[in-house]
Amino acid sequence: MGASVGVGGLVIGMSMLVVFSMAYQAISLQIDSGVDRIENADEPAPSLSIDDAVIYTGAVVDVTIAGGGTGYSSGGTIEATSGTGGFSATYTINGTGAIVSVVITSHGNYSSLPSLTVNGGGSPSTSATLNAVLGNVLYANVTNTGSTTINHDDVWVFLDGQNATQFSSIYNPPLTNLWFSGETVFLDWFDTGLPGDERMTLSVGPTSVAHRLW
Repeated sequence: MGASVGVGGLVIGMSMLVVFSMAYQAISLQIDSGVDRIENADEPAPSLSIDDAVIYTGAVVDVTIAGGGTGYSSGGTIEATSGTGGFSATYTINGTGAIVSVVITSHGNYSSLPSLTVNGGGSPSTSATLNAVLGNVLYANVTNTGSTTINHDDVWVFLDGQNATQFSSIYNPPLTNLWFSGETVFLDWFDTGLPGDERMTLSVGPTSVAHRLW
């Protein structure tokens, strides 16, 4: 009889321990959830401002090298011989003085395909043949007007509410992927959008801001 009572008491005790453990876990989860809600409530929502935005639909987005020529020297530039769009680029050469790569420094904006020439590249023995490729370039200045630091990965860009694009995929920061309070970044997003696009939108968390594309 005494043994039965002892076993029964042990079973009851173990059951009470299980119940107590479950209750403790439930209370801990409720406390953690409440703390998270308090912390989230204390953190202000991010805030952005699109200071200006424009899309050029006749920009030079690429230069193809049909022939690199020979005898060029470093330090020259590539410019358009037609139109007034403002294109410019730099280039690199190989051992024979042939142009092997081009870096666009200003996309410009043209109504028709411009012709390209090399200025200040010495006295080449054979002229290069360079062809412009037109496309779209979007320029924008955007400021973090809030008090929180924003990760570029958390920001999304829309054109006319479509084609969501992660900000970090079109903006290459010089030092860090963090967007600090009060910081203004310059977005140079080339070969994107459509001629009919009229509005740019940025979204991060619960915040969305839009600006007309002039």
